[in-house]
Amino acid sequence: MKALVRRNYGGPERILLQDVPQPEAAKNEVLVKVHCNTISRTDCGILGGKPFIFRFFVGWPKPRNPILGSDFAGEVVEVGPEVKGFKPGDHVFGFNDEGLGSQAQFVKIKESAAISHIPGQKSYVDALCCAEGAHYALTFLRPLNLVKGSKVLVIGATGAIGSAAIQILRARGIRIDAVGPASHRDYWQEKGVESYWDYKTEDFRKSSKKYAHVLDAVGKSSYFQCRHLLNHGGAYVSSELGPYASNVWLALLRPFMQKSKVYFPIPKDIPGSLKEMHKLLAAGKFKGLVDPLKIRPEKAEDAYHYACSGQKIGNLIMHWDQE
Repeated sequence: MKALVRRNYGGPERILLQDVPQPEAAKNEVLVKVHCNTISRTDCGILGGKPFIFRFFVGWPKPRNPILGSDFAGEVVEVGPEVKGFKPGDHVFGFNDEGLGSQAQFVKIKESAAISHIPGQKSYVDALCCAEGAHYALTFLRPLNLVKGSKVLVIGATGAIGSAAIQILRARGIRIDAVGPASHRDYWQEKGVESYWDYKTEDFRKSSKKYAHVLDAVGKSSYFQCRHLLNHGGAYVSSELGPYASNVWLALLRPFMQKSKVYFPIPKDIPGSLKEMHKLLAAGKFKGLVDPLKIRPEKAEDAYHYACSGQKIGNLIMHWDQE
């Protein structure tokens, strides 16, 4: 089968599209014919081994799995004899933030891992958008006291995490203001976002508005820049460490913070995230934001350059089928 391979950590120029042996499902595994993946911030981290601590999870001194890819959507083609919840022909999606080797024509995964059926007639792309970015969005929202009717500011509205967070919050009855590129102002306001700031020309930090919580889904702000926007008891959450790892040590100081707090949750429970997103997708309450650029594996190096530069919109999809 064809797969995207790199043997050492580094930039997109290390990626090769190669023939490798097709995996076989073990007794408790599912073999999936991959239709599409995303090229995400997680994949860029796995490619480069950055931040450095990432290498303790994905392999040291070299990548544990030479095949790239952390998510997939596709069709089950084989199941092991102990597998009970899946059968050939099922449409499924899955994710592992330590890598799956899924940027290939086929991938195998344990039934007990983070794999879920695709509900109803939803497409592979619809389901794939419920994986990486949505999992991190749920991670950052879990510690927050989200009261229906309260208002949250989401910074990074067109990223995979931010775009997922907006829809998850809207499904829970939370009011949203957002920060993102001007090109998506109408898109989000049509979906219920109340106020929208163009991050290039409008400074949301000068606003007099107050929020129950602020979620920075791109790590472009800091608690100290945003704390005046928080209601008493509100919380700031970011997807990045922050200047001088401030989000980490501020989260450790949270018990001593009186007016507002900082959370820096560690991503976990991917199966739980997929289960929750399955429900939202099935109920028609989630539609992933997809980058208009369509990627084939032959253009993986260019696509990784694009994704790692931070320019992508929502979910950047790479297609392995011919559709």
